[in-house]
Amino acid sequence: MKGMERAPVDSKAMASVGYDPEAGVLEIEFRSGKIYRYHEVSPQVHAWLMRSPDKGSFFNRMIDGKFRFERIDHIDPDAPSLEDALRASLLAARPRAPEEPEAPEEPES
Repeated sequence: MKGMERAPVDSKAMASVGYDPEAGVLEIEFRSGKIYRYHEVSPQVHAWLMRSPDKGSFFNRMIDGKFRFERIDHIDPDAPSLEDALRASLLAARPRAPEEPEAPEEPES
């Protein structure tokens, strides 16, 4: 699922909220900058959240710990896969083959 549009909200805890009623997904951006996506959220819960004068308290009572969620602010869709990133870091850390050693000097007789 790509990022959804979120609307700014008047809240000390939250910066913006978005909702996809077809998927039942609620997306909340907190003032800390963290963004979470909550699954199987009913349209009623979203509507109650948006009408609540204290969204932080509503979140704590009715959403936090009640729905499956994932943090999404740290996900970069254009970032390489973990496997590709590990491979690249191993290649970068691999010791380089030493250059050809110079021929040893002949001992003087």
